[in-house]
Amino acid sequence: MPKRKPVETDDALSIGHKLKLSYFVASVIPLAVMTYIYLAYIAPEAESKGQYFIPIVIAVLLVLTVVLSLLGLTMTTKAANDSIKTLTKLNHRMDSLLDLTKNFRESFFVDVLMDSIATSATQILNAEASSILLYDEAGVLRFAYVTGKASSLKGKALDIGVGITGWVAREGKSVIINDVTKDSRFSDEYDRESGFTTRSIVCVPLIIDGRNIGILEVLNKKEGELFSEQDQKILFSLADHAAISIQRSRSHESSHSDFIQITEILMTAMDYHVPEKKGHARRVSRYSVKLAKAMGLNEEEQKKIYFGALLHDIGLLKYNQDEYWGLKKFELHPSLGFEMIKAVSMWQPVANYVLNHHEHYDGSGYPKGLSGQDIPLGARIIAVAEVFDTLVSARSYKPTMSFLEAADEIKKNAGIQFDPHVVDIFMANFRKEDIVE
Repeated sequence: MPKRKPVETDDALSIGHKLKLSYFVASVIPLAVMTYIYLAYIAPEAESKGQYFIPIVIAVLLVLTVVLSLLGLTMTTKAANDSIKTLTKLNHRMDSLLDLTKNFRESFFVDVLMDSIATSATQILNAEASSILLYDEAGVLRFAYVTGKASSLKGKALDIGVGITGWVAREGKSVIINDVTKDSRFSDEYDRESGFTTRSIVCVPLIIDGRNIGILEVLNKKEGELFSEQDQKILFSLADHAAISIQRSRSHESSHSDFIQITEILMTAMDYHVPEKKGHARRVSRYSVKLAKAMGLNEEEQKKIYFGALLHDIGLLKYNQDEYWGLKKFELHPSLGFEMIKAVSMWQPVANYVLNHHEHYDGSGYPKGLSGQDIPLGARIIAVAEVFDTLVSARSYKPTMSFLEAADEIKKNAGIQFDPHVVDIFMANFRKEDIVE
């Protein structure tokens, strides 16, 4: 696989051209005009009309020079301001990229990592959706993570060479296409299956040690904008860090494959057993890990909180489908979940998180009525993450709130339902962009 070449961006070329042009107008043109006028008019006229003519010509020449210089100065100032704005925007994007790649390195579970990568790529490129495709053990390229409306594609195999993404997989090269309908490689097969409409795409291979492990694609630039070479360069960098992190997380999970597989089976069962909570456990696990990181908890504690969040509603599997929302019956699910996992050695460390995630800081929760610091910290973290997801998720059984409404609701319940310190960490570190679809 050839080494990627640095991309000279459109913005960099534009800034260079503007500065050169403004410098030319401000300095070279006035000098050239002065020289021409002197040789063509002043010198001959001075000889024929005498010395009295020179001051008039000089005055006109000075005015013209000043006008041209001011024009050049205006162009230089505008070019400089444009450059500052562009560089400020680029600096902000690069700062965001550094923060994101740091988060990638700290993510140790593939599902959380891929969610972070896909969501970050979508946000930093100001796009509608993104996908991560990875080769499985059989060498089949599959949609491993999909954001936006095309989530139904997750797990679907992609034929190498078919469509733009298939072409990238086959050739190992990146593409930027701002109108896919004009590209002969485009296939609408996956759009028809998912209901998503692809208009534009930037797509790069995920390469580690010269080996292509998958594809990262970002779709549909927002607000009528076009994907640029700067977008491609940023996605290159994101993809390089993402490939390393995905490979590391896969290696970690393969060493705990039975544990991971059993947990995944249970999560899939939960998604189908309680359709109103589909994806809820995975979203809560991501929010919980984000809170745990922000609180400075070590990796081992983050892992425990991750699995505690994944399993927090596992007791609902003990219910018949018509029994979920009877209040008293529902309040048994933490105890039922605790009983299900407490005897499993791998899950024993998180059993108390499952048992206590509905306890309230003021002691009004269930099942034991614990309060304050008597509630395990992991359970206090999961409690905030769970309610946040319930409030903002479109799949929730409650009316969906905006981020600000949900944050305000959580803040109002600090010291009542939630640990005030966990709420402070939430308020300082969560933004609208952190909502997982």
